[in-house]
Amino acid sequence: MKMTLSRLRYKASLNKQGYEELSNGNIINTDEKLFDFWFGYYKQSLSQSVSSNAFDFLKSKVTIVTKHNNSFVEAMNDTNYTITLPAPNSNTYNVASINPDYEVNGYDTIVLSAVGGSSDSSTTNTNNSND
Repeated sequence: MKMTLSRLRYKASLNKQGYEELSNGNIINTDEKLFDFWFGYYKQSLSQSVSSNAFDFLKSKVTIVTKHNNSFVEAMNDTNYTITLPAPNSNTYNVASINPDYEVNGYDTIVLSAVGGSSDSSTTNTNNSND
């Protein structure tokens, strides 16, 4: 994928959910921020969207592009990892699918699914753009 660093102009964070036991014996969920990263929203043409035949899949999804990091690949297989995006999509997401680029200076295309939403990973195409 041909990309420039200037396209990565939004900052998000990768988190890992855990738990903490309180002194009274109750257990609460916690979010530990692992690291911040820069990303850009992925654009797709209308013909690509129509050919994907995945309108139901796309409803609660956001697609982003970021520099390759193996943590994103690991996050796809573990729902304890979440990604928090800035406004206007300031929600918490799980990695629904990823198209990793293992080349030097590679960029990953990541489809995010809202936490609590479906995470069908059969497609990596979406039509969300805020660039």
